[in-house]
Amino acid sequence: MMIKPQNGFLAASWAVIRCLVISLLLLNLVACQLFPSSQPAKPVVKVPNEVKPLPDDRLVSPPSLKKTTDWQAILSPFVAQLVQSPLPDDGNKVLLISDIQNRSGNYVASNQIDTNLHALFAKQNRFTILDKMVINQAKQALGISQDDKLVSRSKMIALAKSLQADYVLFITINKAPVDDNTADLSMELIYTKSGEIIQRITSAQIASQANEASSDTGSGVGE
Repeated sequence: MMIKPQNGFLAASWAVIRCLVISLLLLNLVACQLFPSSQPAKPVVKVPNEVKPLPDDRLVSPPSLKKTTDWQAILSPFVAQLVQSPLPDDGNKVLLISDIQNRSGNYVASNQIDTNLHALFAKQNRFTILDKMVINQAKQALGISQDDKLVSRSKMIALAKSLQADYVLFITINKAPVDDNTADLSMELIYTKSGEIIQRITSAQIASQANEASSDTGSGVGE
């Protein structure tokens, strides 16, 4: 009869112990949630991706600068021959440089040609060159556009006569220079009183004369 009370007591004690253990475990879990670890988190370092150099065939080279046309070098031989032209005795030697007749089909910097011609003729005393502003005023009086595309000899002769100029230098561009100073052009010195072409010079003539001069120089050296 004394064994039963002991067994009941032990069972009750185990039950109490089990409840205490469970309670302690629950308290530990709650404490971990409420009080997280105070150790600072380690910063995350991002490693940059390795930059690989471009292969040689993908390297972009800077654009090449377009060569500027040396109009002074092109026009100098023409002017050198024009100032040697035989002129009528009754001419006043006033010269109008005409607008450029462009037959090349490409853009031509007419203002550069005009500027260089004025500079080249200014170095000699054969002609008096009409100022561009005076020419533009005369164009306006005659109803000619400042940038007239239909350039003709008759129109330029009439313009010269209105300004009392006895000579017109008529210029035609047949081939414009692209990457070098090779151009095909012609110049005509016209006497306005009669419309006569006193002298006509072409790029082919200039090139032929240059070749002959080079050949003569080479022959002289050989001798």
